[in-house]
Amino acid sequence: MPKSRLDELKRAIRDEMRAFTVGDPADPNVAVGPMVSQKQYERVESYIRRGIEEGAEVLVRGEGHPKGLEPGYFMKPTVFVNVKNDMTIAQEEIFGPVLSVITYDSEDEAIRIANDSKYGLHSSVLGTDLQRARRVASQIRAGRVVINGMTDDPQAPWGGFKYSGFGREYGKYGIEAFLETRAILES
Repeated sequence: MPKSRLDELKRAIRDEMRAFTVGDPADPNVAVGPMVSQKQYERVESYIRRGIEEGAEVLVRGEGHPKGLEPGYFMKPTVFVNVKNDMTIAQEEIFGPVLSVITYDSEDEAIRIANDSKYGLHSSVLGTDLQRARRVASQIRAGRVVINGMTDDPQAPWGGFKYSGFGREYGKYGIEAFLETRAILES
């Protein structure tokens, strides 16, 4: 998010999060169900605390259970702003409903920030200039980069870069993992 548009983004996030419901995952009106275990709930809560300790601003929600969902592993989806890329919440895979907003001044800086991670499984590029979005996406070091919200295509390979793994599932590359390639050499 360009630094100049942060206030606009904050308003949009607050508005959107009002309708972002937590509860029974079988209910089609619910956006976020519970964490899988107490251990995962505590892990995500520790990241939220760490984000606060490191100076990120909680824009929406924060620690603790949502009102009315105290039993179980339900948690408040949390959005941080004023996040620096060297903060733990920007560098770790949280695997919970936590969003870190990092601002940038230029396209090159945005790409550098996106690639400044030991992980590279999945990323997104959003923009109204499709040619620019494609150019940015081509420079991001992730196994899958989506542009403007496209969600899935079983023909496209799935797999990570860097600490997010290697090898691919789906599509031609996923099938190749199950083949036994042989070379017969003769002199």
